Amino acid sequence: MSKKPRLCIYPKDVEIILDLSPRQAYRRYQTVKDAYGKLKHQELTFREFAEYYGLPLGDVYDKLQP
Repeated sequence: MSKKPRLCIYPKDVEIILDLSPRQAYRRYQTVKDAYGKLKHQELTFREFAEYYGLPLGDVYDKLQP
């Protein structure tokens, strides 16, 4: 039985996907949250992140696989 992919993305994921430093990854994460008008307690989804950067969603998930 395979694991289902997570729904929410975190700055650590952005760090891996875009090959950034932790600080830069957090800034990019916040930029996308701001663009979607997310409040502090609201999470960002992989789909929103991929759409904002124009990345294929499958490629984003593939980059996080070990």
